[in-house]
Amino acid sequence: MSFLQKNFAWLMVCVLALFPLIKIFSLISFNFEYPEFDFILFDDIELAEQVALKTGRDIIPGIEITIEQTGEWAIRWLMAVLMITPFKIVFGTKSNLFVRQAMGISCGVYVFLHAFFFLYHEGFFAVVSDLPLILSGISAIIIFALTISSNRRSMKLLKRHWKTLHRLVYFAAMLTIAHVVLLNKDWELYSTLFCIGLIVRFGPVRQFFQTQNLKVLLLNQFKAVSTLTKIRRLS
Repeated sequence: MSFLQKNFAWLMVCVLALFPLIKIFSLISFNFEYPEFDFILFDDIELAEQVALKTGRDIIPGIEITIEQTGEWAIRWLMAVLMITPFKIVFGTKSNLFVRQAMGISCGVYVFLHAFFFLYHEGFFAVVSDLPLILSGISAIIIFALTISSNRRSMKLLKRHWKTLHRLVYFAAMLTIAHVVLLNKDWELYSTLFCIGLIVRFGPVRQFFQTQNLKVLLLNQFKAVSTLTKIRRLS
């Protein structure tokens, strides 16, 4: 019981990271019997008639869904990692290093899967043929480096250079957002969160939130509302 209490947040990150993989890998099967066919097979998704009429296609290839889903979850975890510090600044919460590492590794896993399935489907030279893909390739290399070094051994080995290396996550985030924008995908939420995170980290803004202690103010406000509600019920 004490283990669950101490590691609840870490376990929640692991569960949240694994849950989408169940859906993604449900589309995948492995071919061990027929060498003339691909080793990895993807189940296509047949669209409903109304959706097919709107989109102009009856079937979505499973590989497209796999690439898209892994990419979406990669950027979601990336934004989640980047929002840890702003959340800590605004609400005065404490950040758990193991939880942060678990979130970073989750991002790295989805980036790896996204890159792997894309390269498996399109080939390596497709990456260097288009600007959005070049940007995503650079971002993926950075995130791989950060994922591999997300452990105490790397922190001791790199010492003060470890923080310098992990600050590259902001550059990776900018490249990722540019990649999404150039592909005409939904980018507004991600860019907004990224900009908010940068603003909160800015010296005067950071100092303002740290002196305000918003967490205490919200708790006091909540207690005041609860007390007022009880008084009204009694009256």
